[in-house]
Amino acid sequence: MRYDLSIRESVRTKVTALAKDMVDWEAKPRIQPKEQTWIKDNVKGFTHTTEVDEFRIGGVDGSGDYPSLTYADCYVHLGSAAGVIYKTDTLRGLVEEEAMDEPLVEIAFLPEDRSAADPNWKKVLEALAGRPMKDVIAGSDYKDLKQLATGRAHTVDELYNNLVFPRSNDHANVGIQIRTMAEMGSAIRVINQAPACRYVLMDTTMSLPFVTNPLQSLFFEHLKRLCCVEASKLDLGFFTLSKSHGFPAMELLLELISEGLGQPKEDTAEHWFLRLPMPDVEGFPFALANGRQIPPLGAVSYLFRTHKNVPVLRLDVDREYWEKKLRHDPKAEQKLFEDLDYSGHDQRAYGYPYPIKACHDRVRLTKNERAALRKQIIDAAVAAGMKRSHFRDVSMATGHN
Repeated sequence: MRYDLSIRESVRTKVTALAKDMVDWEAKPRIQPKEQTWIKDNVKGFTHTTEVDEFRIGGVDGSGDYPSLTYADCYVHLGSAAGVIYKTDTLRGLVEEEAMDEPLVEIAFLPEDRSAADPNWKKVLEALAGRPMKDVIAGSDYKDLKQLATGRAHTVDELYNNLVFPRSNDHANVGIQIRTMAEMGSAIRVINQAPACRYVLMDTTMSLPFVTNPLQSLFFEHLKRLCCVEASKLDLGFFTLSKSHGFPAMELLLELISEGLGQPKEDTAEHWFLRLPMPDVEGFPFALANGRQIPPLGAVSYLFRTHKNVPVLRLDVDREYWEKKLRHDPKAEQKLFEDLDYSGHDQRAYGYPYPIKACHDRVRLTKNERAALRKQIIDAAVAAGMKRSHFRDVSMATGHN
């Protein structure tokens, strides 16, 4: 990036002003005195865990290429995801076991013409889910949560007919939809793998973006909640883990947590967890959520930290699982975080559950793999009669690869 001196000075001025705005924003009090007391009283510690009873833990992650190619006014999107399962071993830590036979991969051909794109959307999403779309909607408890949020009941056909699909040239939203569906499709396959895991983890949240919409929804919302329903039937914990909780005033929060744990303020507290308050349980929402739906409808949210070298993480737990397993059993709640701590002792991802990291490394597409897949798609299309000259790799054509 090249700047002359006048532009550099202009940028310095803007950066200085930005820094002042950031400081002013951070300096505002965000946690009310009542909530500060609640945080100190309710934060809980757990031990650094090097020994556990035997259990299996699964991890899921996704990748893809959005778009992989363009052809006239059509786009080719490639979504992929995988699942792994590890078993605890007293001598060797986590030992990988067989999970999915192969990564879940789907290629979506989406014309800009909505009437042509929508059937292709449904074909791809059904393949990723591994079952008919209406069966997913019927089996999920999303419709119950939507009724709770909107005050009206919805039939399966209504929800199916009002699913929202982004336009094929809205690459960011297309990528979110297909990648999330691939991840949820992998998750439901790992959940139903025998012998059952104790936990299955995903790098996302339990948020349901359209749950307050009177009628519309996204298909991955239904599949996300079906994962919760099927995990509950198997007595299995299906959890989402987020590295970006996005809360302000974390310095104050960490000070309160250190006080609650009896640690000096200058220390960075580790090996702790804090369930976020819920209006129907504590009678007040979490102030730092600032109007966002945290915890999400149908879920319970925790903040926790295993080791000083990792940020504060957010864990979302299905509400039904929490009611059955954790709400009235403090020992089970503590053991959950001890198990997560144990799963994060691999040096390649110290402090973070290794199954998710391992799955991420396995499914992530390299530059060479993306190029090879693009070539394979083009070669197959040309062999079927399409013109090679009409295919475009935009990133290559514009020098942005």
